[in-house]
Amino acid sequence: MNKKHFIILTSILLVLIIGLTVNKEKVDAAPYGASQLYTTPVATRGTWYYKENHKIKKWVITAHTSNGRKLYKILLNKSYTYWYNRLTKQSTRKLIKTNDWLGNHMWQAYTFRWHGITSFNSNGWLAGAGDGIYYVPVNKYKNGEYVKALRFGGGARNWLDFYAYKDKNLVR
Repeated sequence: MNKKHFIILTSILLVLIIGLTVNKEKVDAAPYGASQLYTTPVATRGTWYYKENHKIKKWVITAHTSNGRKLYKILLNKSYTYWYNRLTKQSTRKLIKTNDWLGNHMWQAYTFRWHGITSFNSNGWLAGAGDGIYYVPVNKYKNGEYVKALRFGGGARNWLDFYAYKDKNLVR
């Protein structure tokens, strides 16, 4: 093997080694300025059951999701204004499609305290208005004992919508 072939083979081998050792993890960047995942309070996490229209339904909260939607920290005012303006300057058709996608995939969230209990609120990403959903872990008296429940609220003052429980049997 001559010197020219040796240099070519060495170069190919070096490129292969570098290519295999470089971290190739796919970065899952979020659209419309979302950069930091929101972490839900531990007491709110889990599978919760509630009743709606005479049917038992479930709501799952994980460390970074609420009912399948990823939660992100709310943007600061300047950044929020930039991304909100960018969103709303789309054509009506594209805006409707984008809002549907955002509503099903990502929400903004923040922590708050309600009667001394660490809780969180979430609503549509770049919603511009609306009070969203309030999630407050509480203890409810059911069947002669106190059980963990999740209070779902809405409106300007966190008005009660319903209670959800970890056990389907507690939902009436």
